[in-house]
Amino acid sequence: MTGYLASIRHKPSHARREDGWKAMKPFWQNVDPALIDDAMCQAYRAARNVGDSTARYELLEISTALNWAVRERKITKRGKIWLPSLPERKMRHLTRAQFDRFFAEVRAAHARTYVMLGIYTVARPSAILQLTWDRVDFMRRLIDFTPPGHVRTSKRRTVVPIGDALLAELQLAYARRTSIYVVEHGGEQVKSIKKAFQAASQRSAVHVTPYTLRHTGAVWAAEGGVPMSQIAQFMGHDDDRTTQKYYSRYSPDYLLGVAKAIEGKAQGSI
Repeated sequence: MTGYLASIRHKPSHARREDGWKAMKPFWQNVDPALIDDAMCQAYRAARNVGDSTARYELLEISTALNWAVRERKITKRGKIWLPSLPERKMRHLTRAQFDRFFAEVRAAHARTYVMLGIYTVARPSAILQLTWDRVDFMRRLIDFTPPGHVRTSKRRTVVPIGDALLAELQLAYARRTSIYVVEHGGEQVKSIKKAFQAASQRSAVHVTPYTLRHTGAVWAAEGGVPMSQIAQFMGHDDDRTTQKYYSRYSPDYLLGVAKAIEGKAQGSI
């Protein structure tokens, strides 16, 4: 695992994987890779006080490191990794009234800028916090969330348009800017926005996380009848299968053709 982590030091996922290994290390560090089996993995799962998705991620990291070790001839044999079932992903989103209540309690200027970017671009939290003013094109009304030298991963960065509401907020933020970062505080890049969200959630009685905004914007778009292919492109999905899985049911025409066909009616008829 140490060798594997060193081999991916240049990748964006390195920090998360290294943190994951710190939690896994007490259980796995003295295990012979060849002896790993279902029972051992299930014992690890039972010992970890985390959700199934986190345990699955950690066990997949073990499997990836073992594959690397075999490929690099660090070991000659590896055991089998058992994985817990992938849990159903819950996509929490806000109504427009809930969003208004939450936003009314977001007090810090940098947090308000973040929230506006989050809801109107549906960008991932890391992309928003890393956004610099040189990638905000006021003339063409476009935001490029891909920083120079960014190594592309499955979480693709996007170029999205700036709507009227977001434009007004960005113009205010630009006028008061004291650094190159769009979301800044005291002239420094904001590394985490969670505390501001927690405070506003408590004041408004509407629980919101940075990712809630991403899901909410996508649901609103689906409710407005935007095609899944366009929502997928806006969100940075490589294709619309993921988008369809989570957001198609919010479309006003979701499976309407099937329902009408069962009734013996043509889609579009009354």
